[in-house]
Amino acid sequence: MNYTVLLSLLIVCWIRLPVVRCGTRPSFVSDEMIATAASVVNACQTQTGVATVDIEAVRNGQWPETRQLKCYMYCLWEQFGLVDDKRELSLNGMLTFFQRIPAYRAEVQKAISECKGIAKGDNCEYAYRFNKCYAESSPRTYYLF
Repeated sequence: MNYTVLLSLLIVCWIRLPVVRCGTRPSFVSDEMIATAASVVNACQTQTGVATVDIEAVRNGQWPETRQLKCYMYCLWEQFGLVDDKRELSLNGMLTFFQRIPAYRAEVQKAISECKGIAKGDNCEYAYRFNKCYAESSPRTYYLF
């Protein structure tokens, strides 16, 4: 499984209006994808010291503002190969993945466009702000591994 595709799936979650609820993963996030991502997830958890409860909180629509969680999100980007030479998020992999799921394509492109400019700060802050913006803009396509 391509890590770029897996990171694309970081940006994948299910919606229960009116609140973003990410506890249920979308049908296109398979058990195989979860298993393939496990070693990267474990490595990033170890590297950043993020608490599992913080990751689960994001899946349930809560956004703890811990430095560990913010850096965990950036670590995932790095490990999945979505960071460019400037150490900024490169979204080509996400867009490529969602080209295969036409029902989400326009929504994903809109969310990326809205969120790319919002993300400010150091690498960890940038990752956190982008993820939070994206989850709000496209809750049915966001999922944090």
